[in-house]
Amino acid sequence: MRCLVISDIHANLVALRAVLDDAPDFDFIWCLGDVVGYGPDPNECVELLRSHPHLCLAGNHDWAALGRLDISTFNADARRW
Repeated sequence: MRCLVISDIHANLVALRAVLDDAPDFDFIWCLGDVVGYGPDPNECVELLRSHPHLCLAGNHDWAALGRLDISTFNADARRW
C-alpha cells in the first residue's frame, strides 16, 4: 500500500489540489492535521479529503474549529478565521 502523507492544509484548496495532482499514485492518505484554518475553503478541503480513502488526525486548528480548543493563544491571524 502506498500512502500519501500530508499536513497543514489550512483550508487552501488550490494547494491541496496541486499536491494531490502532483503526487505519485497512492492508495491511502494520512493527514496529520490542520485541514482548516487561515484559508478560504475549509469545507471544500474537507470534502476533497473525504473523497479519498484516508486517516486524518485533528490538528490544533481543527480542534479550535470544533470549539474544543481555546484560541486565546493563537496569533491574531489565526484567531480571525
